Amino acid sequence: MWKKIKKWFLSGIAVVLPVAVTIFVLIWLFNLLDGVFRALIKRIFDIDILGLGLLVLILLIFLIGMFASNFVGKKITIWFEKIIGRIPLIKTVYTPVRKIISGLSSEKTESFQKVVLVEFPQKGCKSIGFITNSSFSVDEKDNISVFIPTTPNPTNGFLIIVDRNDVEVLDMTVNEGLNAVVSLGSALEGDIKFEKDNKNDKN
Repeated sequence: MWKKIKKWFLSGIAVVLPVAVTIFVLIWLFNLLDGVFRALIKRIFDIDILGLGLLVLILLIFLIGMFASNFVGKKITIWFEKIIGRIPLIKTVYTPVRKIISGLSSEKTESFQKVVLVEFPQKGCKSIGFITNSSFSVDEKDNISVFIPTTPNPTNGFLIIVDRNDVEVLDMTVNEGLNAVVSLGSALEGDIKFEKDNKNDKN
């Protein structure tokens, strides 16, 4: 019984914590930057700019992204991730979220390159998923791995192995697919088509 309770608790944390931490940190940074820079601008130029903290926050995130992309930044990022990876509770959430984000942001990876429909979680019910690997087989069968994200938090979900012929590739970008998941489907509009070549040929 204790194992089930522990499993449910960790599953709940995996869903709630990434969203809660992200919202908390963004709100905290916004209030901090807005308070500091609004006061500074008002003192120097006698102008009160509402929402200045949001602009500074966006610029700060952009600059951090630039720094993390260079040689020194990558070294520091790796060092930081090693420290995070040693914290028992935090690493269970940070590691999978980091892998998903890396898969989405990397230009070289083949993960998350196609949006698909698969029959999940039961027959007659289809879910939006993302192909993560199409270069392997199980018992010499033509399989691919598909990540089915939960909504509205796409950092959590299910990894399923399906027959290539059971996957229908949608004619939409990964960003459009993610928007559909995050928006609970409200971002979907018009007549969504399947790709003309719907056979998912191996790269």
